[in-house]
Amino acid sequence: MKKPFFQVTGLNVQAGGFKLKDISFSLNKDDYLIVLGPTGCGKTMLLETMAGLRKFNTGQIFLGERDITLLPPEARGLGFAYQDSLLYPFLNVKDNILFGARARKMHKETNILKRMIRLTEAMGISHLLQRFPKSLSGGEKQRVSLVRAILISPPVLLLDEPLSALDPQTRDSMRTLLQEIHHSEGLCMIHVTHDFNEALQMGTKLIVMNQGEILQQGKPYDVFHQPDSLFVANFLQCENIIQGKINMVGGLPWFKDMEKELLIGPIPDKLLTDHIQNEVCLLLQSGQLKVTADALSIDKPNAWSAYVDKEMINRTHVDLICKGSGTWHVALSRNEWQKLSVRVGSRVTLSVEMDHVHLIQN
Repeated sequence: MKKPFFQVTGLNVQAGGFKLKDISFSLNKDDYLIVLGPTGCGKTMLLETMAGLRKFNTGQIFLGERDITLLPPEARGLGFAYQDSLLYPFLNVKDNILFGARARKMHKETNILKRMIRLTEAMGISHLLQRFPKSLSGGEKQRVSLVRAILISPPVLLLDEPLSALDPQTRDSMRTLLQEIHHSEGLCMIHVTHDFNEALQMGTKLIVMNQGEILQQGKPYDVFHQPDSLFVANFLQCENIIQGKINMVGGLPWFKDMEKELLIGPIPDKLLTDHIQNEVCLLLQSGQLKVTADALSIDKPNAWSAYVDKEMINRTHVDLICKGSGTWHVALSRNEWQKLSVRVGSRVTLSVEMDHVHLIQN
């Protein structure tokens, strides 16, 4: 059986009192992996271990059929762009960018020099080639670091919060550029970030870490909308997490909240997996709650009366905080909000379709 393009298996790393514990994942050549997790969970340590910059206790790292576990960093050929850029202060921008190519004796090759010009123009730093790092802004340094890492076309590019020092407009353009490079050059990328938008917009795969462990991995949309645990749901800032129990009503399983004010169901069989026991949390994403301004019909299933407590108008959508059988966060498009024509204090009906319900073990 053919091995994945990049694979980490059973990686364990000890650094003082902190451990990376049994890290395993695999990537195809066309994957863009996003790694999320709270500060101090081991994301950067994972990148450094894959790059060969940290010693490890056990585990293996494969690049295709090649075992690179014991190879030094320069023999692995992976690209690495740190969050803090780590440019050499005694070299100008051009020589910083060519540093990796020089180590491989490629810095005078015509295709490398042309590629450098193309990348620096795309990143808006072509006019800085003779400048030294001390005269650059944080965002400029980060872009120089990115060009240096991308220049030699590494098979896997490791990115440690590469866009964190950029202003919002530049960050958006850099996201687009990284995606274009990923697609056009076939670079497999592993990108550490705290930005949920980057995860959803850029990633083909997502890993969520905490305390040195992978808690969940999968497609970004699936992880965000179907978290496996309460920690992942809270970390990803999922709204409308309600504690309750599964009760049998008329021979069918229904969710009843702890205050016994709300009954939602029947619960589809696909949600009642082996790890879902009696006490659970029900997750309703803010964009999947329906709001209507008409009076509640007592015959309508999975609907309840509420009123608008707060209204927050954003650039692209409107958030409503509604109260009634609990507190609910509802997200509407600007068009939906205008058609609904409700304001703070308005009575509304909230409802949900069972296809939009997700259960997490409490």
